[in-house]
Amino acid sequence: MGSDKKQGRQVPCGCAHTHEKVLAIGLFLKYNINVVIISNPLKVRGTYAEIRSMNDCILESNSMSESIFSTYKAGENRITASILAVLRSLSLTRCERILAALLEQSEFELIRFQNQPSRGGEGIPDVEIVSSCRLFIETKTKPNAVNVNQLKRHLKRFDNSNEKTKRLLVLTPDTKQPTQIDEIKDPCITWASFASLNQAIDDLFEDKKEVISEREAFLLRELQTMLDNEELIGSSKNTLVIPARHAWPEYKEFHAYVCQPNRSFKNVTHMAFYHGNKIHELVPKILDCEESIEMSKGLHSGKLGKLVDYLLEKGLREEGKTYKVVFLSPPDSPETVHLDKSVDNDMVSASGVRTAFTMNQRYVELDALKKARKTSELVDGKIL
Repeated sequence: MGSDKKQGRQVPCGCAHTHEKVLAIGLFLKYNINVVIISNPLKVRGTYAEIRSMNDCILESNSMSESIFSTYKAGENRITASILAVLRSLSLTRCERILAALLEQSEFELIRFQNQPSRGGEGIPDVEIVSSCRLFIETKTKPNAVNVNQLKRHLKRFDNSNEKTKRLLVLTPDTKQPTQIDEIKDPCITWASFASLNQAIDDLFEDKKEVISEREAFLLRELQTMLDNEELIGSSKNTLVIPARHAWPEYKEFHAYVCQPNRSFKNVTHMAFYHGNKIHELVPKILDCEESIEMSKGLHSGKLGKLVDYLLEKGLREEGKTYKVVFLSPPDSPETVHLDKSVDNDMVSASGVRTAFTMNQRYVELDALKKARKTSELVDGKIL
């Protein structure tokens, strides 16, 4: 998300201390844990009293009319600051539980509390509160937007740190781990989707052992609503319906959809084909996507290279031009959904004239598509 330049928000309070534009993250920042959100690298350091004073002021500010969600115009900054605002408002254990789910760890400790620790010296103090954690979070609000060089720069910052736990969490709306993460092969890096964050919150609410305060519940639900509104966790409209005069026979021939480069689609799992005044019965799963591919023989390898060479040999695409390529499951694949029958279009305008179900692209819910017999059922059922 952007650069390594330090930014922050001045603490909105009348504190006597100057806090150098830092943003406190709830109770656990009282103990000098170093948490950084990349693009807003936020460090909190100071004595217990200083940070407690700052934290009290922030809690007082949050109890007023100010929204907990940032008003940054930039989408990624706003999403990041909003997640941070909610995390800092949770109890320590709930914050740790959410982070553990995202980091795929059974347990994750920001702070360890121990009664009468016997190790580390001759004396035995009554209580030890210790932390050695440095967590970076990099967020992306667009799929397939992870930058390898940017992540390597973030990881480089661990070189001169002595914390016991060092992790870089990459949070994106992708439905599977970006290939860029695999390229780096660093044990400190973990990818999680916004859908995973949403699920972690749901798991909190479903756990009867968790006693969640009204304030925490409100903030968590508001965060989920924001993620949903920003279309970061996908939606029930998980199937893309495209006009398919040429795309339908091409799919059956080479199991892919080829269109103009960088054409924007929402996060969906399946693709359906509308042609001949009906949605056809085969609904393949989207397997992979290449946003901008040059159609040149011998330029690409693997299945992409075979497809490009085939398209050029058959004269189906123009050599030298760029296209978007979406690989789809074959008709006989178990991943391809087979509707009982095609869904006939019965859409009409206000004047009673028949209209196309889609002339560009449209989104429907796969479960609704399986049940529908007419396209009007998809609209009347408020699926679109």
